[in-house]
Amino acid sequence: MEKLKLAIIGCGTVTEIVHLPSVMQSNRFNIVYLIDKDMERTKGLAQKYEIPHIAINYQQIFDKEVDAAIVALPNHLHTPVTIDLLQHGIHVLVEKPMALESSECDEMIAVANERESVLAVGMVRRLYNSSQLVKQVLNCGLLGNIVSFDFREGSISKWATVSDYVVRKEKAGGGVLTNNGIHVLDLLLWWLGDYKSVKYYDDAVGGVEADCTVYMHMKSGVSGIVELSRTRDLRNTCVIQGESGILEVGSHFDSSISLKLKNKDSMIDWQLRQVDSSDKKIVDVFTRQIDDFADSVLNKREPFVPGSEGKRSIELIEWCYNVREFLDFPWMITKEPRSKELA
Repeated sequence: MEKLKLAIIGCGTVTEIVHLPSVMQSNRFNIVYLIDKDMERTKGLAQKYEIPHIAINYQQIFDKEVDAAIVALPNHLHTPVTIDLLQHGIHVLVEKPMALESSECDEMIAVANERESVLAVGMVRRLYNSSQLVKQVLNCGLLGNIVSFDFREGSISKWATVSDYVVRKEKAGGGVLTNNGIHVLDLLLWWLGDYKSVKYYDDAVGGVEADCTVYMHMKSGVSGIVELSRTRDLRNTCVIQGESGILEVGSHFDSSISLKLKNKDSMIDWQLRQVDSSDKKIVDVFTRQIDDFADSVLNKREPFVPGSEGKRSIELIEWCYNVREFLDFPWMITKEPRSKELA
């Protein structure tokens, strides 16, 4: 099998924990370059994985034989670096969020089309077996007409970042909504279709938000709530209510699905899991992502999550920030109960 030559740009935590192990497990690429400004860290990773070249500046690869690149840099660098790579004929898998603004997404997509290069976006949770099973359940109509959804995801943040960009608005673009919630919003758009209107509340006071709530009305008529937190442990499941039953799926990569279907005057409970699910660790999911990226490059086809799909959640996040209101805390007196938001 033909192996492609890959550069990984950005050697932070996500590269160390998932990108490097998944590329090695995939066996579809030869990593020829690791690129990061922290040369000591980069050198250590290169030695561990026997990668021949390291560099500080990604532009050093332009006169080398590099077929593709993973862009795993701080969020504000995704657009300029990706565009530069695409313009030089290098296929790109860019980490989420693909950009900070939808206009930047348009630029990236236009350059990829012009250069006939692959632009894949790292919305990896679409590749969870549980996520794909939810998609199948919804598509086949087991729940009947969908009425509502309730997605709660939160935990006390323990992600060991190498840099501080995630708490700097100018570099991250936002807080929990941009960096964690983008996966949640992407799944909802993929499962339930486009949104019609949004109300959004967060706790940001000059910096990035740690807690937020989104109330969404979908074009299909479905309404729902998304609650996200970096400071509290939440339920970490999505509940989708239909006229014929209820589905609940966990946020973890190896979650099963709880499905309750109406049967006359009773409910039948099911626990669903894909028969061929062999994911033992999160790296297995990222391996499917890198396999899809390689296959899209070799066969000149659209990746599983192309730029046009990555843009959808960016547009939704933009809308949220544009209509932002301050999030009420439990000790504050509110004028109206939040339950009226979906009325």
